[in-house]
Amino acid sequence: MVPVVAPDNGRFYTAIRMCRWEKQRRENKRQARLFSRAKVPFAYSRDTFDTYQLTDDNRTAVAAAKWSLQEGNRKGIFFYGSPGSGKTKLAAVIANEKAGRGEQVLFSSVPDFLADIRASFGKNTTAEMIQVARDVPCLILDDLGAERMTLWVGEQLFSLLNHRYNEGLQTIITSNYGPQNIAARLVCRDDDGAEDDSQAQRIMSRIYGMCELVNLSGRDWRLKGAEA
Repeated sequence: MVPVVAPDNGRFYTAIRMCRWEKQRRENKRQARLFSRAKVPFAYSRDTFDTYQLTDDNRTAVAAAKWSLQEGNRKGIFFYGSPGSGKTKLAAVIANEKAGRGEQVLFSSVPDFLADIRASFGKNTTAEMIQVARDVPCLILDDLGAERMTLWVGEQLFSLLNHRYNEGLQTIITSNYGPQNIAARLVCRDDDGAEDDSQAQRIMSRIYGMCELVNLSGRDWRLKGAEA
């Protein structure tokens, strides 16, 4: 802060003006808060387009990721492909780019999100947690299809996606399962083992309505690292 002389209706007063160092400090603090709220896993917290290796296999997906960052774009993306193809890393790049711009974003794996809801029961935090995920301008759901499907899980996923679809909120989803087999992964089973695919169909209807489908192909990057 620096003192300055400021006029007011013909009189002059000493006032305090924010110096550029204080402005930068506050901006850094705001950015740190946004990155913290984004909840990007530590392993991907520094990833950017500059660190994401571009190949012929992922070129279209990278272009789609950049498209999702265009101002005013509220359309989502459903990234699908084999494990290790770079889906989570690319989704994290989107989250980091948005947080770096001062935009609100939340990153969570689907199994972790559901586990957090269960863990919050009885702590008076369940409604708040769900509300944040429902209303954040950009929600990134990683690893759809990895969760064990039950009627409760199906209800939670549909309620979340249906709200975001209705409100036109951007949702980025990654999955190891493509459009041909993801619905089968979302079929609910009751305690007796009976299957019910109605919720799966409703969930996929919302995803198709709110997301562009983008495939990431290529070899497992984790195995490449192990072979190096």
